Amino acid sequence: MTVTAKNSKGTELFVGTASGVDADSYLDGVAQEQISDVSFPNSASHRFTPGDAKPEADIADRDWWISSDTGKTVAKTFDLDAEPQVLVIAPANSDDSLDGTTVSLQMRVKGVFALSLLGIAGTIILAGFSVFFFMRWWASRIRPPKKDVGPPNGSGPDGGGDGPSGGFGRGGREPATDRTVKGEPGPATQPISTVQPDTAGQAPPRRRVLRNRRSFRAVTASVLGTGLVLSGCANMPIAKPSSPDTTPYERTAVRAGEAGKFMTNYTESLDKTLGDKGSDLDKIQAAPLIDHTRAQIQIADKAKQKLRAPNFTEVVAGSPNFTEYPMWFYAFGTADKKSTDGDKQLTQVMLVTRESASTDPLVRSASYIPTDQMPTLMADDSGAVEKGPEDFSEDLTTASGDVSSFLVDGKAKSGGPEGLKEGGFKGFRDYLGDLRDKDSGFDKVDVDCKPYEDLKFEDMTLSTENGAIGMGEVRCTLTIKAPSDYALDLGDTVEAVKTNDKEGDTIKVDTAHPYVLMKTGDELTAVATDWNVLSSKVE
Repeated sequence: MTVTAKNSKGTELFVGTASGVDADSYLDGVAQEQISDVSFPNSASHRFTPGDAKPEADIADRDWWISSDTGKTVAKTFDLDAEPQVLVIAPANSDDSLDGTTVSLQMRVKGVFALSLLGIAGTIILAGFSVFFFMRWWASRIRPPKKDVGPPNGSGPDGGGDGPSGGFGRGGREPATDRTVKGEPGPATQPISTVQPDTAGQAPPRRRVLRNRRSFRAVTASVLGTGLVLSGCANMPIAKPSSPDTTPYERTAVRAGEAGKFMTNYTESLDKTLGDKGSDLDKIQAAPLIDHTRAQIQIADKAKQKLRAPNFTEVVAGSPNFTEYPMWFYAFGTADKKSTDGDKQLTQVMLVTRESASTDPLVRSASYIPTDQMPTLMADDSGAVEKGPEDFSEDLTTASGDVSSFLVDGKAKSGGPEGLKEGGFKGFRDYLGDLRDKDSGFDKVDVDCKPYEDLKFEDMTLSTENGAIGMGEVRCTLTIKAPSDYALDLGDTVEAVKTNDKEGDTIKVDTAHPYVLMKTGDELTAVATDWNVLSSKVE
């Protein structure tokens, strides 16, 4: 089928196909005319839905269009047995309208003409046979009966005698056989072998059976002919295309083959944002990650350093959320060795959310794990990855408390996740040790840590081949008190993120500790490769 839209006023039109979940979300609350069914050649089911004059975001900028085109005349051709899609026709410029737009549909079906000719020819032939049999029956019905040869037995104008010779004599009577035929009474006694049944006036049995058979044959031919003629007037099922099933629309948060495209677009956007000192950062990131990036931009600017986004050699994405907004997914990118420090190759784990089809995907959390620890995601035929089991969500909540406790006192609880004495967790504890060293000059260094609660990490987990994977974050506040006769000097990192210029002997530093929690069998492992300074203020 080909759908064509043409505008007589020269308005630039847009045509696009999308999964229903995207189109429904994008057009929610927008005035629209919905065509739900078409019956060829000239009937359509449609209804108008009132709403806003235009969508929230420009229609051509959305990344979920399966196909799209613009022009004063636009067209889309698709197979009727293809996967269900929504076709959207709109003005390319949101300030324009669809006034003067005509939409037409054309359907191409193979073999209709040839099948029609065969059907017509067959109907004519069968109708001819019906007429032929009917005429034969009718002719036999009105044909006169055959005449008998010779006069009836013993019948004559003069009657007959009753002599022993059985001849006819004047005044005599007819023989017994003739009296029996005519129904006259016979002699008182006669041999049983000479008694004949009274068959006068009856049609021959052969004649009656023949008439019944001819009647049955004529009626059958008539009914059969009529039925075939009527069937020729009905729709031929071979030439009638089937309508596509309107099953619930399905799509992956990142469709198959598009994980690399998402990572590339995100990396390019992040590079541009970092080069512009954080402009438009909120279009690609959201809390808690955006807090980390803004602080890193300030620190890099203070240290005269240049930040850049990592490059990825291999990417994969997974999500259990397919059919509704808001949605979320995990993206995994194996970083180029030149993009990260250290000898081990690392894989960046990102948690991404998307509120609606009118908004862009936002990266909410990002952290690294060693590439050799990257678990295998188990996806079904449609690309969906099962959500992590409920007990793992409970483990994630418990682990956030264990991480917070370890960052405060450096003691790993029994039964807690492995890995707390390594990587970024160890790095933070070493930093605290340096501040508390007697040579540092500080009187007191206190730390308070709590799990980050503004994002429900426990609701966003994925199952893996041997367990599950999720993310979390802990926020800490350092309270550093220096002697009154000392000047505070905490280095460029803390100075770069100061939020006030107040004089004092106490400084508070806020830090962030993102991590990845993985479960393999019954073993829990928390992985953090780094930690971030977010802000500082003097009191």
